[in-house]
Amino acid sequence: MRPARHLHQQGLSLVELMVAITISLFIALGLSLLYANMKSAFNSQDQMAQLQDAERLAVTMLTTTVQSAAYFPNPVANTRAVALPASATANPDGTSFAAGQGITGTGAQGSSGSHTIDVRFQSVSGDGLMNCQGQTYTGAAGTTQVWVNSFSIDTNNELQCAVNGGTPVVLVNNVAKMTVLYGVDVNADGYADSYLDATTITTANLWASVRSAQITLTFVNPLASQTGGSATLPTPWVQTIALQNML
Repeated sequence: MRPARHLHQQGLSLVELMVAITISLFIALGLSLLYANMKSAFNSQDQMAQLQDAERLAVTMLTTTVQSAAYFPNPVANTRAVALPASATANPDGTSFAAGQGITGTGAQGSSGSHTIDVRFQSVSGDGLMNCQGQTYTGAAGTTQVWVNSFSIDTNNELQCAVNGGTPVVLVNNVAKMTVLYGVDVNADGYADSYLDATTITTANLWASVRSAQITLTFVNPLASQTGGSATLPTPWVQTIALQNML
C-alpha cells in the first residue's frame, strides 16, 4: 500500500508577483485619470454655470436701470425738464446732463476700450423703484429723489456702478468689455434710424433724439487656460433696450 501524498500550496513566483503589481498599477492609474477627468469636467461645468449667472445678472441690472431713463412720477403736475434739471456736478466719467436728459455716456475708455453709460430718473418715496445698487428712496411721503446711475468696467474686468457720484459697487465679475450704441430717431417718426456711439452723439448734439440703447457685453472665458482658446468668449451678449420714457 502506497503512503498518502500531501500536496503543498506553492507560493507565487517573482514573475507572477510582478505581473500582478503591474496590473494593479495600471488599474490605479486608470482610476486616477478617470477621477481627474471627472473633477476637471465638474469644475468646468461649475465655472460655466457661474458665468451664465453673471451674464443674467449683468443684463438684468442694466436693462432694469436703463429702461427707467428719464422717468419721473407725476407727468401731469410736472415736466421732464423740471423733474430732471441740468446737472450741478459732472458724472464720474466727466459727462453731464442737460435739463430733461435721462441718458448719456462716453465712447471707448482705457486699454479695454469699454464705454460708460449714465442713466438718471426720479423716484418718489415708497414707489419701490431701485437704483443700480438696489436702493429705494425712503424719504418723507411725497418727496422725490433723482438717481444718477453710472456704469463702467474697471481695470479688474468688473462691471461696476456708482450712484449719484458715490463710490462704485461691483455688480458682476469677468466682464472684459462693454460697448454701448444709441438708437437715434433723427426724423421724429418714433423709431431709431441709426445706432451711434456716445462720442458721435455728443458731437452732433443728438442726445435728445435717443430712443434706445444697445449694450454689448464681452465676458472673460473661464476655460481659456484649459482649452488654450481666446481670453474672452467668442459670442458677446447683446441687449437692445427701449427707452420708453423718451419716446
